[in-house]
Amino acid sequence: MGTRPTRHRAVRLAAGALLAVHTTTLFSPATGAAPAAGAPPAATPAGNAAPAAGAPPAAPASDAPPAARVPLAAVARRMPADPRSEGRTTLRRERPVWLTHTQAIRRLGRAGLGLYSSGGCSDRANRRCTSLEAIRTETLRGVIRLKRRSGCPVILTGGTETGHTPGRYSHANGYKLDVEPNACLDRYIRRTEPFRGLRSDGALLYGTAQALYARTPSHWDIVFV
Repeated sequence: MGTRPTRHRAVRLAAGALLAVHTTTLFSPATGAAPAAGAPPAATPAGNAAPAAGAPPAAPASDAPPAARVPLAAVARRMPADPRSEGRTTLRRERPVWLTHTQAIRRLGRAGLGLYSSGGCSDRANRRCTSLEAIRTETLRGVIRLKRRSGCPVILTGGTETGHTPGRYSHANGYKLDVEPNACLDRYIRRTEPFRGLRSDGALLYGTAQALYARTPSHWDIVFV
């Protein structure tokens, strides 16, 4: 009777130790057992982190040190220059719509056209002068084309100075020029430009909507649009 309880107690202790070892083996982190309900998920070691659903696979870790960041300006300085870009501008310059008198005279001189002023001046406010101040670029191109295509002498006798008939497509707005008539120019315009009838002042009209020539008794009154 005295030794039996001790023997039963030892049997119970051995059974409890065996159960504890079995439970620890079943639910240890090494076996991947799920945590208890309501407990936060255990942190996964950084080296074995699983990617989120739908995310691309992570790049394998490298033992190389991270690359140093280089400023963009330093990269630009290291790039070799393009020999084709030497002497060229990267921005396109827009041509002016209106020209100064000096600019217009320079272009006329290069194209072989002449300018005559009865007063020997270029003051725009003086009707005896011949001024090209604020002449339209397209107007000047038109009269230069006339010179090149006809091969005739072209001398301007009227520009943007005061004293001409006002209007939208007028001398003052840079659309019209007066050109001294000559036999070569008269023949060229009458042969190459369609006849349009008479203007209100009786001048003969030739040309198109882009360039209209009116033959007055003293000059060709030309509008370039």
